[in-house]
Parts: sequence; structure tokens; C-alpha cells
Amino acid sequence: MKNALSMVPILALAAFCSLTAMRITDPLLPAIAREFSITAGNASHIVSAFAMAYGICQFLFGPLADKFGKLHVITWALFLSILANLGVALSSNLETIIIWRALSGGAAAGIVPLAMAWIGETVEYENRQPVLAKLLFGTLGGTIGGQILGGICADSSDWRWGFYLLASLYLICCVTLWQTARQLKKTHQPKKSDDKKAHQHVLHVLSQKWPRVILLMVGLEGVALYGALAFIPFYLHTKLDISLTLSGSIMATFGLGGLLYASSAKYFINQLGEKGLALFGGLLLGFAFLLLIFTTHWILAVIAVFLIGLGLYMLHNTLQTHATQMAPQSRGTAVSLFACSLFLGQFIGVTSAGYLVDTVGVITLFSIAGIGLPLVGWRFSVAIKNRTH
Repeated sequence: MKNALSMVPILALAAFCSLTAMRITDPLLPAIAREFSITAGNASHIVSAFAMAYGICQFLFGPLADKFGKLHVITWALFLSILANLGVALSSNLETIIIWRALSGGAAAGIVPLAMAWIGETVEYENRQPVLAKLLFGTLGGTIGGQILGGICADSSDWRWGFYLLASLYLICCVTLWQTARQLKKTHQPKKSDDKKAHQHVLHVLSQKWPRVILLMVGLEGVALYGALAFIPFYLHTKLDISLTLSGSIMATFGLGGLLYASSAKYFINQLGEKGLALFGGLLLGFAFLLLIFTTHWILAVIAVFLIGLGLYMLHNTLQTHATQMAPQSRGTAVSLFACSLFLGQFIGVTSAGYLVDTVGVITLFSIAGIGLPLVGWRFSVAIKNRTH
């Protein structure tokens, strides 16, 4: 296993690129709205297009990974991500940007979920949550990097240069993973699934009650959180009258909250257990959105966004740890369906959020998140308790 775990930093780098691509557009919404003379709600289509494609393409990447191997499929996903981000950078109209963003999301669908599945088949369950927490350093680094990079791009004369940089990062990651995977193949042979066809893997997962519970919970998490999350930079920019660069930097503290969890995962697990992590994470999210609603200074916003990151990863890392074990014989498909549910939820959340922001305002959106996320955390905590008794 030690030789295999040498791949984890490379997978974390791939996760970094994927999450940077996902979050880079959040601070860009006001800049894109101004460039194309549209509302922030309409500009959010560049976010929802990514999320929708990310979710749908899980039906493709999961079965492919179970058939051809996780690392092989991740490498191809990285290559496609290079092309997609170059496409965004070279586009001059909103419709084309949305198309390339959808392709970017579709390609990114084959990165983090399959990295989780690979860890799931390589690391024993009792040691898995801390290893998955190490993968979080990549995803959270990407979240931080994407928010900061997006904010800097938004305040610059041409925001497209950030996507050229992103394509370059994907290229470095793709080459590194390809070379490392070739070396690892000589000493480590991953477990292979049976010869089920793609639809049989999907049916195998969905036919069981516990996977359905996990998929429902993570979908509701996506609906409640990510629409609100995408509009925090816009909210801070307009309410507090601060620059988009500062708004993006404040959003980066979301990742810092997650990094606190990732670096202290064993402590939190020992103190709270899985049920406590789900419940307390949800409650922390609710409190953070309440604080954000009443914030009058950017320092309070920093605290609120930091707590959102900490609360989310308490809840989400517990969900995804269960996802890696909910159907071991179809692990790639199971984790891909998990990501599919999350990002279809995100698509619904961001699309609905755009409508809410344009009609009734951001406060209503944050209120829904502040009520919904504690309910998700409580319900999953109860589900874990009922399953273990």
C-alpha cells in the first residue's frame, strides 16, 4: 500500500486543477455581467453549465473507470480539461464560453470522483477518512486558488488569461500523472471489478437502500449550498462595496476552513464520530450563513466564510467516506454516482439561485441555505445512527 499511496500527492494535484476550474468563475460573475450587459443571474450560467455537465458525465466516467482503470481514465480527463480551458480563453461571446465551460465540467467529472474511488480500492476503510482528508488538501487548495485567481482576473483588463494559466496547470498535472502511473503499474496491480456492463454497475448501486440514502443526502447538500456559495462574492462586492479581488480573497477563507478540517481530521473523527461530524457540520453551516446575512464588515464575512468551509467538510467528508464503501464491487460507478448527485444538486441550486437573486435578492437565498444545510446534517446523522444499530 505504501507504494500505491505515493500516488496520493499526484491525485491531490489533479484535484487542485479540477477545483480551481470549478471555482474560478464565482468572482467573475460581476465582470462577465458587465462585459455582456446581462444580470448576475444570467451570468451564473457559466457556473451551472459546469455543474450540469460534471454531474451528467459521471454516468460515463464511472463505468469506464471500472472497466479500464481509474488512473488511466483520470489521465484522459486531464487531457480533455486542457482543451476545454483553452476553449474558454479563446472565446469571445457568452454562448461559446458556456459551451466550453460545460465541456470543462464534463472533463473534470473524471478526476476527483475517480481519485476517491482509487483510494477506496487501495486503502482499508478504517484508515480511509484520513487519506481522503489528504486529497482534500488538493481540492481545498483549488478552491482557494480558484477564488483568488478569479478575483484577480475579474479586476484585470482581460479575465481570460486565468484560463490560459489553468490549461498550463492541467498540462503539468497530466504529464506528471501519466509518468507516475506508468512507474506504479510495475509494482501495484489495482483490484479489478467484474465484467458487468455499465448499466449493470449503475443498477447494482441503485438497487441498495444505503447508497440511495447517501446519494439523496449529497444531492440535497448540493442544492442547499452551492447556489448560495456562488453568489457570496457578488453579495460582498455589492453590500460592502469592496473590490472583486478582495471578495475573491475572502472566499478563499472557505478553503482555509476546509484545510483546518483536513489537517485535523483524526482529531475531529475521534472527538465527534461520524454522526457528530454530520450533525455539527450542518449546524455550523447554518450559523455561518446567518452571520453572513447580518455582516456589516468584511472581517465578519471572513469568519462566516471560514466557518462555511469547516462545516461543509465535516459533513461532506463523512458523506464521501461512506460513498467509497457503499458498493465495493462497482466502486468507480458508485463514487461517480455520488459526484453526479452532488453536481446535479449544484446545477439545480445555482440555476434556482440565479432566479432568486434576480427576483427576491441574495438574503432569501442565504436564508434557504442556512435552514436547509442543518437539516441535511441532522438527517444524515440520524441515518448513520439507524444503520449502525
